[in-house]
Amino acid sequence: MERSAFLSCFLIFLLSPVGAFVPYASCQELRNKATGLHELQSTRLDLISDIPIDDELRSWSGLLEQSLVQWQDYFHVDANATQGLKATVYVMVDESKFQRNGLMTGVPAFKEGYQFGDRLYVREQPSTYYRRHLFLHEATHWIMWHLYGGGGSAWFMEGMADMQATHMLSDGKLQLGVIPTSPAHVSYWGRLRLIDETLKQTTAPTLSQILGYETVQDQTARYAWSWAACVFFTNHPKFGPMLREVSAGKLDYSLALSRNFKARMGDSWNEAQTDWNGFISDLDFGYDLSRSLVLSGERPTTRLEGSRKFALATDHGWQSSGLRVEKGRPLKFDCKGRYRIRLGERATGEDWMSEPQGVTIEYYGGNPLGCVLASIVPTEESERTRRWETHRIGQAGTLVPALAGTLFLKINEPSSGLHDNSGTISVTITQE
Repeated sequence: MERSAFLSCFLIFLLSPVGAFVPYASCQELRNKATGLHELQSTRLDLISDIPIDDELRSWSGLLEQSLVQWQDYFHVDANATQGLKATVYVMVDESKFQRNGLMTGVPAFKEGYQFGDRLYVREQPSTYYRRHLFLHEATHWIMWHLYGGGGSAWFMEGMADMQATHMLSDGKLQLGVIPTSPAHVSYWGRLRLIDETLKQTTAPTLSQILGYETVQDQTARYAWSWAACVFFTNHPKFGPMLREVSAGKLDYSLALSRNFKARMGDSWNEAQTDWNGFISDLDFGYDLSRSLVLSGERPTTRLEGSRKFALATDHGWQSSGLRVEKGRPLKFDCKGRYRIRLGERATGEDWMSEPQGVTIEYYGGNPLGCVLASIVPTEESERTRRWETHRIGQAGTLVPALAGTLFLKINEPSSGLHDNSGTISVTITQE
């Protein structure tokens, strides 16, 4: 191989997620005159591209090292399971250059990225973030292929790869599996936008449809919904362990994992539907899983008669009142309390305090920030994926349920803003 350029890569160290220092492997950049392609070689990753290799691409070897440390923890394997693994990533603008040089053998047509054994293919993208996202997405397929022999049913395979690839990179430190806090941090990613669009168009897939995907290839909305389903199920305290149980061991690419998962959930499927729709209702940038994930539990058997009191936490999202209400029978609410909805800002240093009617200095979703909201969740969920209908209660209000179901309450605030709240609201609910 002839070289037109040679670049030594200095040994640098990155702070890994577990606090240890992980070195970039020694690497060198070559220009292959025979193929016209740029090549970067390292211990863990070789990179071949028809565009010049910049500092961002040069960092990928170290990012893969950091990813492996996180995958070992996430998939519960030790370092021996990944020892000696090496991949080649092809970053391409003009696919024909790779075809002519025999670098696409056996690879089917693909839109953005593809994993084929130890080969990872990534098309050049309009944003640096999304190109890196695709690399990490295909690298997740690669590690799951090595660990499990496959990736599982289509939603799990693609959703898991997309969930792991959605990342933050700050001062060289990589964090996989994040929910982005701002669209500015994930340029060209677009998953939440697609989810919002399909919900508004009432074309959102049901959970059964998502689990039944036979493929998501080249169907971007399916990637978005597979990502959402993996985020929901893997983080749910009840369904997460079930999913981990059925996905342990060898995996193929059939619907077997989906069938086993639904069977494992059994009679809890209706509960999963409720929690899924609650999750989708507030899913947005900065979604706080620890505070907003709906945990409906078993359906309540308490029928509301007379009056009941409920303590509503202001630092969590939708909360079940544990009360079953009837269609057409009015509910009267009396809400009392004073609570913090925002820590003091630098300009004034004063906390934002609210009462159940909310603060009209700022609105969210068409209602004052901090006001009390209610939703009636059907006793028997349909298969439809939908956002919950909300009703503004405020300090005192009356609600006539349009259906029978469970009463849920929360204060009006995006999930990303719940972390600095404090205080509770005393809610008296009276059946008229």
